[in-house]
Amino acid sequence: MRVLFATWAEPGHLYSLVPLAWACRAAGHEVRLAAPPSCMASAARAGLAGVPVGRDVAVEQIRNRADLAAWRRPGRWPEGWASRPGLLDEGRRAVLRALADKQFAVADAMAGDLLAFARRWRPDVVVHDALCFAGTVAAAALGVPAYGHGWGTATVMRVEHHELGARPLPGYPRLFERHGVPPRSGPTAWFDPCPPALRLPDPAPRPRIGVRYVPYNGPGDVPRWVVEERARPRVCVTAGVSGQKVRPGALPPLLAHTARALAGRGLDVVLAIGADQARTLSAAPEKARVAVGLPMSELLPTCAAVVHHGGSGTGLTAAAAGTPQLVLPQIPVTAEIGERLHHQGAGLLLPPTLQDDPAAVGEAVEALLDDPRHADAAARLRTDLL
Repeated sequence: MRVLFATWAEPGHLYSLVPLAWACRAAGHEVRLAAPPSCMASAARAGLAGVPVGRDVAVEQIRNRADLAAWRRPGRWPEGWASRPGLLDEGRRAVLRALADKQFAVADAMAGDLLAFARRWRPDVVVHDALCFAGTVAAAALGVPAYGHGWGTATVMRVEHHELGARPLPGYPRLFERHGVPPRSGPTAWFDPCPPALRLPDPAPRPRIGVRYVPYNGPGDVPRWVVEERARPRVCVTAGVSGQKVRPGALPPLLAHTARALAGRGLDVVLAIGADQARTLSAAPEKARVAVGLPMSELLPTCAAVVHHGGSGTGLTAAAAGTPQLVLPQIPVTAEIGERLHHQGAGLLLPPTLQDDPAAVGEAVEALLDDPRHADAAARLRTDLL
C-alpha cells in the first residue's frame, strides 16, 4: 500500500506523524511525506522520504497578522472551550477565525503541488495532521480515504468550521473548488494519540482510532550525565522547540528565570533548549545545567518533574515517562493541556499572573516533588497512555 503523509509545519506537527510513518514502513508499505520546503531537513533526519510541496507561508502568517496576536495575549479562556464553543465570546471567536484564515492560506500554498504529486504517485490513503487541509483536498481529488492525525492536544480544534463544529467557514470549501474537487466535510476518521484520560469530546464527532503516543522529539546525542546517578531530584525546564519558528533565536526570559529560581532551591536543574536559543544565552543560569538539542524522550524519564509551556509534544512525552508536570501556559490551547493534567493530578497549572514569581514557581515544583499523589497520578497516566 502507498501511504502519503502530509503536514504544513515542523517540528511539532511533523514530529507527531513520524512514529506512524515508521510503523507503516516497518509493515512493508511505501511512505512519502509531503510538506513545505522548510520541513525537508527534519523529514530526512527522521529517516523519511520527503517531497517538498508549495512554499513556506505559515510563519509569516503568524508574525504579520495582528488579529493572531490575540492568541498569545495573557489571560485564560474558559475551561473546556475547545469542546464547548458556546463558552467563547465574539472576540475569541474572531481569533479562531483568524487562525482558520491562516490555515486556509497555508493549504492554498501547498495544494497545487501536493495534488500534482499525488496524481503521479497515486497513494492508497492520505494521513495528514489535524490542520493540514491540503491533505483532505488531495484525498478528495483522488477518491481515497483521508485520516486526520492529532498531535496530542486534548481535542482536535475544528477551526475550519463555525464555532468549531457547525457549518464550514467559506474559505474551506473554496480550497476544494479551486481544484475542481467536491468538498469533503473532513477526514474519514482521526488517529488520536491523546491518552483517554486527557481527551475532551470532539464538537464535530468523527470516528476516532486510538493510537499509542510514541515519543519522537528529533535526533540527538545522549550525554553520559543523563543516566548517571543523582544525589538531588532532577527538574527539567523547557519551552519546547515549536516556538523557535515564530521567535527565531529568542530564549524566552521565563526559561532562564525559572531555571535560576529552581537551582537556588538545591535541585538538579536542566535547562533544555534548542540550538537557536542557545546562541542567545549569554551565560548558563547559576547552578543549572544547559542541554542543547537533547531529545525529551531521553531526558524526562530521569526527571522527578518537568516545567514547560504546555506544548503537546513535551506534555505527552512527559506523560509517557510518568513524569509530573508544571505547566506555564502561553496560549489558550496549552492552558487546556495544563488543565487536563491538573484534573488528573499528574500536573499543576500556574496562571500567567504567577509565572514571573520565583517563589510561586518554586513552591509549585516542590509540591510536585513532595506530594506522592502527583507521582502516583503521573504513573497512572503513563499506564493509560500505554
